Amino acid sequence: MSIRSSSCAVAALVLLGSAVLGQTASQLPAFEVVSIKPRTGDPVPPPAQAPPDRFVRSNTTVVQLVQYAYGMQEFQVIGGPDWVRSNRYEVSAKAESAATANRMAQMVKRMLAERFGVQTHTEMREQNTYALVPARGDRRLGERMRPSAIDCAPIIDAGKVIPPKPGGPPAQCFWFVAMMNGANRMRVDGIRMPRFATFLEAATLRKVVDKTGFTETYDIDLEFLPDRGFVPAPPPPGVTQTAETPSLLTALQDQLGLKLESERGPVEVIIIDSAQLPTPN
Repeated sequence: MSIRSSSCAVAALVLLGSAVLGQTASQLPAFEVVSIKPRTGDPVPPPAQAPPDRFVRSNTTVVQLVQYAYGMQEFQVIGGPDWVRSNRYEVSAKAESAATANRMAQMVKRMLAERFGVQTHTEMREQNTYALVPARGDRRLGERMRPSAIDCAPIIDAGKVIPPKPGGPPAQCFWFVAMMNGANRMRVDGIRMPRFATFLEAATLRKVVDKTGFTETYDIDLEFLPDRGFVPAPPPPGVTQTAETPSLLTALQDQLGLKLESERGPVEVIIIDSAQLPTPN
């Protein structure tokens, strides 16, 4: 999965993979080299497409690393000292060879244990959730959601996506979420609904459960006003909100033929039991 910026900075990050739970840190694969430094001054942006044997984060918190390693969203990470959410770090790590998304997540999990002393456990907790369902009684799709001839998840998870060339046509299976001209733009090819539901969690701040009944893969091109939890955020300086920039809730219905219904149910969360400040290197 990739994030690409256009005329504006990247506005959202979609998580990759998940680590294998139930293993001790010493049983997980390790990076060959790891560099961790406190972030000072303006961060240097990472390359748009890091090499497949590299893990690079120029401005990250421990909570964000936990999200990546365990395949969780922000609302699913609980506990830990205050600094795991406030202190920012520059992290650069190199694996022995090219790694899949899942293996890279496992290596980050081990790094968290060895370099940050992170110890965790998981629980199921009752939380507000959303169900992703068809918006129309006839289950008709919107114009920006089309059946796809490809299943991109295996290609992305294996790290075999080739980034698009500057000025060239978009690459197939190059998923991205970016801010473009004051609006969030999400483009995903060949995606199944359960995975698309997880894409919406960062914006809704809730667990999103696929209940569409759609079993095929789809190409989706979604444009919506930046918001979190459906509370519209002010547009960036110099950008005027227009009727063509709908909220996420409206965009889902009008562009994709989907909607979110409020529910309540069990959600897996990860509890940070302890963490230690790392020794910079």
